[in-house]
Amino acid sequence: MENLETGKDKIKKICDILKDETLLPAKEEAQKIIEVAGQEAHQIIRDAEAKAEETLNNAKAKMEKEKELFQSSMKQACRQGIEALKQDIENKLFNGELNEWLKNNTADPKVGAKLIAVLVDAVEKEGVSADFSAQIPAQIPADKVNAILVKEIIDKLSEKSVTVGDFFGGVKLKLLDRKLTLDLSDDALKELLGSYIRKDFRELLFQS
Repeated sequence: MENLETGKDKIKKICDILKDETLLPAKEEAQKIIEVAGQEAHQIIRDAEAKAEETLNNAKAKMEKEKELFQSSMKQACRQGIEALKQDIENKLFNGELNEWLKNNTADPKVGAKLIAVLVDAVEKEGVSADFSAQIPAQIPADKVNAILVKEIIDKLSEKSVTVGDFFGGVKLKLLDRKLTLDLSDDALKELLGSYIRKDFRELLFQS
């Protein structure tokens, strides 16, 4: 009986030794591994959260930059569109009306005769020339203009009559001795009148 108890004690001691020397260290090591793994897991989660936040911030910054770029492009497009519209309105209203007015008024024989007389008188007052040649548009009969001009003006023209030019309305007075031409044709009048009244037209129409 005593030997049996002694054997049990020895077995227990052996088990205790195995437990102390193998199981407990293994358990402690496993606990350490679990703690380290937990710490690493938390760190991975923190890193992932930081990366996600960084990615989100970068996306927000990119979207904001693209939004600003889009708004800037839209503003530029609107400005260009408005300016193009203004130009279109100016061309259709201002230039169209001016062209129509010149077409209706500068192809009149009375207007042509008056312009010639005014030009001749202005040149003579300045003492610039005394050798003239007056041109009128082809669609105005020269005899009608000659009939309106006073004889004094007709006599001052080198051809003793007005001549025909390649323009639609208005007149041209050539100073033959100076090789100069005073141009009051419809194109010249359009440019001259346009430069004076276009600014007023734009201010009136686009004052806002």
